[in-house]
Amino acid sequence: MEILKQFIRVCDKHHLRYSLEGGTAIGAIRHKGFIPWDDDVDIMMPRKDYDEYIKLQYEYEGTPYFIQTWQSDPHYCYNFAKLRDSSTTYIENFFVNHRINHGVWIDIFPIDGISKKDKPVKKATRRPKRVWACFFMSFFPALLRKVHKRTFFKDIALNIVGALFYVFNIAHYQNRHADKIMRKLTIDNAALSGNMSAFPLANQIMPSHIFNEYIKVPFEDIEVSIIKEYDLYLTRCYGDYMNPPEVKQRVGHHNHKGVSLTQGYEEYMKEHRI
Repeated sequence: MEILKQFIRVCDKHHLRYSLEGGTAIGAIRHKGFIPWDDDVDIMMPRKDYDEYIKLQYEYEGTPYFIQTWQSDPHYCYNFAKLRDSSTTYIENFFVNHRINHGVWIDIFPIDGISKKDKPVKKATRRPKRVWACFFMSFFPALLRKVHKRTFFKDIALNIVGALFYVFNIAHYQNRHADKIMRKLTIDNAALSGNMSAFPLANQIMPSHIFNEYIKVPFEDIEVSIIKEYDLYLTRCYGDYMNPPEVKQRVGHHNHKGVSLTQGYEEYMKEHRI
């Protein structure tokens, strides 16, 4: 919540458009705040506003907040940004071998044009699928593992692949390629737009006009911005989003190798030999 407030402070100061995204948007509409079992915050921004925001690290000077992108943190492997609190720690399982900022974060996704023409969803997912092909290669350093007798040859093979991707930072070059794909079409010139970093891809493809207007809604003890046509967006993403899932499905979706809300990630990793 504190990271979200810091994000909003900077966006409001620079008149940047943003909207709650995904489960965070459902939380705002259905719960007037966090979904009780949710474990993160998701934001989306039109590409123009997103690009302006990631230039504003100076706004956090003197604070632990860090705008993480594949340009600002070379071993970070996504084509969307995170605003991290460096005085905390949350080391996701997939990224324990990535030497990146591991502070608690919120996700910030750019919205890009996907298709100039209104076309069937299957055809419109071609470009996003190319982006995801690049993303998957970014996970390969996570293949690094201890070698065991029973799985010796498998472990050795996976370690070779993981080591090559880590040492040569192949994900960084894949990010550059994915970034070019994502930027080919702007929202203003597209009939269909969306978040190409989210999954499932088909659910993320929206009429471009829904990203034009924004309203304020309550979220915990503050007001936040959300796209005016949030009902169309959330229905396409989730169906009947006002009906909570079954109790057994009410769980978070992040798993970690280490977490602390009081100790910075560098100190934590050194102390726990991660």
